[in-house]
Amino acid sequence: MKKWCKAFLFILPLMCMVAAVNWYVDSYAYLRVTYDQIGEQMVGGSMNVMGLQESDFNDRSLLLACLKQQEEAKELIVAGSSRVMNFDHTMFDTDSFYNTALSESTIYDLLAVTGILDQTGCLPERMIIGVDAFLFNASHNNDRWKELEEYVAYMEKAIEQAGYGAMEQSEQSRSGSGIAGAGIHSQPDTGRNNNKWLSLDYFRYNVTLLPSHKRFAVTYTQDWEAEQYLKHYDGSIAYQKSLRDVDVSEVEELTRQSMDEHVVYRLTDYDEMDEESVALFSGLIDYLQAQGVEVMLYLPPYSPMMYNYIESEEQFHIAFEVEDKIRQMAADRGVVLYGSYDPAGCGLKMTDLYDIYHVKTEKMPDTFYPVSLKEN
Repeated sequence: MKKWCKAFLFILPLMCMVAAVNWYVDSYAYLRVTYDQIGEQMVGGSMNVMGLQESDFNDRSLLLACLKQQEEAKELIVAGSSRVMNFDHTMFDTDSFYNTALSESTIYDLLAVTGILDQTGCLPERMIIGVDAFLFNASHNNDRWKELEEYVAYMEKAIEQAGYGAMEQSEQSRSGSGIAGAGIHSQPDTGRNNNKWLSLDYFRYNVTLLPSHKRFAVTYTQDWEAEQYLKHYDGSIAYQKSLRDVDVSEVEELTRQSMDEHVVYRLTDYDEMDEESVALFSGLIDYLQAQGVEVMLYLPPYSPMMYNYIESEEQFHIAFEVEDKIRQMAADRGVVLYGSYDPAGCGLKMTDLYDIYHVKTEKMPDTFYPVSLKEN
């Protein structure tokens, strides 16, 4: 008995230390603060959130937590990559709005967002989809969408059963989940995970962050801009002051560096549009329209310097092919198209950018102009 007591007294401080570090750092938001709690503040309290970027937050987990808490369908939803993240409700004169844009978004992220909305019965009246030139470049896809793969599989099955698109590769062969059909069988958990209190793997990672004083920590505000990166309650963002005050010479220098390295974001190794990605996107539009959603497509412009570089390099002319494809797709389906990769249409200048690819918020409405389409 004494041996057991001694062992317990020896182990207890170690357990307390593990639990304390895991709670204090909580790098993945499992214990001290959870994505569900942040979502409650955003959705229920209309509060904006600071500290997310500094905490290396998971924007897909936060999005899921927020969308799960929506009580009714929104009038307008924005979806796409970070290049549409600063579309906010004030630009569209409606409070019934949510921006679901995700960083490094792929075609599968668009499916996931739609899957969440559809599965919860919250498909909007209107949906703006940002279509980047890289959307159909499968060689530069990432796996971040797999955090929401249940919803991807759900939408793939829904599109397939409705007879839209032509997907040669099934969701089972890609994700390995076999999850599809009318429901989500294993919804990702965005709340507290008590198994992490004494998790040694979680402890090992958390302890590496202690020297740099890094931990998951957020604060809430009603301010629309702040010194830090700010996530708005409507899903949109306000960039940190250092980016809002960026000098145009810095943006130009970053662009020159990218050009010198022959890099256009996710347009390398891109000889042709991936057929499956195009089919999925086409099927997604058809499905949304069949559900009564008014679909609007938006092409975010490149900067003048970058667009001129794309024109001068044949290897990046795939961007023009994508724009032509989207224009035809919109015309065939009676979908309104806004914007262009060509910055001339909105009078974009280098002073209108935060960095190489992201347009300043005050300029975003100018980039959202209707494009005249003709059916062939």
